[in-house]
Amino acid sequence: FNVTKQGASNAMAWKNKGVQFVKKDAGTVSWKAESYNADLNREVTASLEFDGFVMYSVKLTALNDIHLKDIAMIFPFTKDASKYMMGLGQKGGYRPSVFEWNWDVASKNQDGAWIGNVNLGLQYSLRDEKYVRPLNTNFYLQKPLLLPASWGNGNKGGIRIAEENNSVNVNNYSGERRMKKGDVLYYNFTLLITPFHPINTDFQWKTRFYHKYDPIDTVKAKGASVINIHHATVINPWINYPFIEWKKMKDYIDEAHRKGLEVKIYNTVRELSNRAYETFPMRSLGHEIYSPGAGGGYSWLQEHIGDDYIAAWFVPRIKDAAIVNSGMSRWHNYYVEGMNWLVNQVGIDGIYLDDVAFDRITMKRIKRVLTQNNPALPAGRHPGIIDLHSANQYNKRDGFNNSANLYLEHFPYINRLWFGEYFDYENNSPDFFLTEVSGIPFGLMGEMLEKGGNPWRGMIYGMTNRMPYDGNDPGGIWKVWDRFGMTGSRMIGYWSDNCPVTTGNKNVLATVYQKSKSALVSIASWDSTDTNIKLKIDWTKLGIDESKAKVVAPDIKGFQTGRVFGLSENIPV
Repeated sequence: FNVTKQGASNAMAWKNKGVQFVKKDAGTVSWKAESYNADLNREVTASLEFDGFVMYSVKLTALNDIHLKDIAMIFPFTKDASKYMMGLGQKGGYRPSVFEWNWDVASKNQDGAWIGNVNLGLQYSLRDEKYVRPLNTNFYLQKPLLLPASWGNGNKGGIRIAEENNSVNVNNYSGERRMKKGDVLYYNFTLLITPFHPINTDFQWKTRFYHKYDPIDTVKAKGASVINIHHATVINPWINYPFIEWKKMKDYIDEAHRKGLEVKIYNTVRELSNRAYETFPMRSLGHEIYSPGAGGGYSWLQEHIGDDYIAAWFVPRIKDAAIVNSGMSRWHNYYVEGMNWLVNQVGIDGIYLDDVAFDRITMKRIKRVLTQNNPALPAGRHPGIIDLHSANQYNKRDGFNNSANLYLEHFPYINRLWFGEYFDYENNSPDFFLTEVSGIPFGLMGEMLEKGGNPWRGMIYGMTNRMPYDGNDPGGIWKVWDRFGMTGSRMIGYWSDNCPVTTGNKNVLATVYQKSKSALVSIASWDSTDTNIKLKIDWTKLGIDESKAKVVAPDIKGFQTGRVFGLSENIPV
């Protein structure tokens, strides 16, 4: 953290008063420190939590009138720990060798970035004491970020990322400014250390989502194990208000449990149905629960709510009209307690989140509620499953953010990602798949949505699409998983230097799922034309006797035609 006076060539020196730990709980350690010089006093309070979240508050007080050349914070990365980047208006992918960014809160929902690699990385966000969570998804422009007075400094501040010698320095600068005696600035920031936990590949292979309200027997026959119940269905009709038809929901869930399946429901905080019993009491609280806006939408809203609200999702078939929540409010307490009631009285096994407007504190509370002892849960199942869906938010209405970067603070508590509408699986590179879609650098795995995804590219990240959603039925691939025995296999991605199989073509990538005497190799091409490749196999790493090996492409409907290949034979891709 460098503070430089105008006209000086070196950063100011500080005298330290020491560090004092003020909290040492099982999940959190907090500390404070103070330092000073002739012109400034710096007070730091910080905390580190078990999930990799770090929060710093840096209070800078002027002891005299002072003219500053810059106040900056530099994060030094090794090149290995900064291979990829996502955020600051950049799509997920390889980090540029030099990158320049300036604040633009009016149109870009950006206050930091994730920089890292598959096995190590860091997300940071720059804030001040007046930070307010902006609206997410396509409502961002109606409540954008507040420019932090410290870091933004009237748009003089910015970020420069550059390779220097053998390191990569991320320079977060705020630029020239004058401070009068007694002036206070807060150079706050948050960190998220990734990955959050080891990847649970076995959960990915065994737990298969079915995203539709269908009879239990139909779902079970398809090979799925978890049912997602969207809103606008018989047992969950109203948007984010699953309490009216709860008896029907309970009957359905009870049957699912008897037959060995789990049920998750659509329930999030972003917008709320006009069917909510509390609509008018909450409306009386001004903008605490509902965001201000231009009104409009479904006629009932205009007739009964009046104006000064944001009309959201509307389901014409059942005349369900939602109103946008303000983001952070006491409604979160109701949401948590409502989830508690649904677990204990209805027996839900988790939730399907369609974007998230609440913060990580609420997410921690929700995960605790969902994972409490649920007597209705079948033995051996997974309590509290949370999967997160997001449409691609890299567009003007959403502030050109990346869904993974936007929601990263929630990832320690998520079980699976589903990214999502408008994600282009055809015209983006492997590094985009890895960073923005797969979840792998963060300890997660995901599924594909848009147009059924790309099944070949998906499989090198362990992803399929979700049954029965939008074509490309994954049932054939699931059957191959079962025949091979994916559970218990070791996933070694193409991004790893230890991957025992390559193709000899940099545009055709291979990921290995390794067992003791066999391996499943997934191949996907980003080449511009059809091509032929030969598998280059390190038999020792693979743990297979070459003299006894054979290469078999299983027949999978809609995916590939079955065939046996010689060990050195060309494979058409």
